[in-house]
Amino acid sequence: MKGKNETRVCVIGAGIIGGAISEAISPYYPVTATRRNIQKVERLAEKEIRVTSDNSLAAAEADLVIISVKPVQVVPILKEIAEPARGKTVISFAAAISTDILRLAAPGCKFVRAMTNIAVGVRKGYTLFSPGRDISPEEKTILEDVLMKLGEIQQVEEQYLDVLTAMSGSGPAYIFTVVESMIYGALREGLPRDLALKAAAHTAIGAACLLLETGKHPSELRDMVLTPGGVTIDGIYELEESRIRTAFMKAIGAASARGRTLSNEARAQAMHDIE
Repeated sequence: MKGKNETRVCVIGAGIIGGAISEAISPYYPVTATRRNIQKVERLAEKEIRVTSDNSLAAAEADLVIISVKPVQVVPILKEIAEPARGKTVISFAAAISTDILRLAAPGCKFVRAMTNIAVGVRKGYTLFSPGRDISPEEKTILEDVLMKLGEIQQVEEQYLDVLTAMSGSGPAYIFTVVESMIYGALREGLPRDLALKAAAHTAIGAACLLLETGKHPSELRDMVLTPGGVTIDGIYELEESRIRTAFMKAIGAASARGRTLSNEARAQAMHDIE
């Protein structure tokens, strides 16, 4: 691999997601990660990632700023880095805080709202992003290259980000629940635990890849597995009996509703902090 890109990136808030983002992009870009307690990010320092508790200094030395903190922390942090980050691209991974609030908190910055999931830890995240109109083509190219180090990316309209947070951001938890349930079912039938885990995980991976690569509807692919009087139809019957599709639809709806509530609360708090 050639030398790192010269674009300097800082990640403010090196928690679970922020730390994973830092690790994913550090082989390609010089990265500074911040956290109030830097002892919690010692592992990052071992991977040639600079760590500091000084958000303002990190933003001043960076060309691109990534914010990965809780929604209630966004406005205070933006006020802190508003001057050193002036004129720079700032990517906010914070849920609920809309671009208009970001601009009010730090009017001199160029904002991008984004959402990803925990799979960035293995560079298999699905990152949705919505760039502001003031992002230049050159800045967008760098932005996309940075985000692609996290996995798949897709540009979307900002209005979809809250629902996508409930679906893709929270989605790994749903998939883990499915995989765990498959493992338990296999254990009940006497399959060894490690074999059950691998079988369930690889089945999930294969099914997802088949779905993406063929472009076929999930129901069409499911029907390809079903044979009259076969094994799979009995399993599907039990799933339908438990109303599993309704349960997942309700889960997405409940998470989306909670997201909207948190968004309204975060917006009210942010406006209070700005005023």
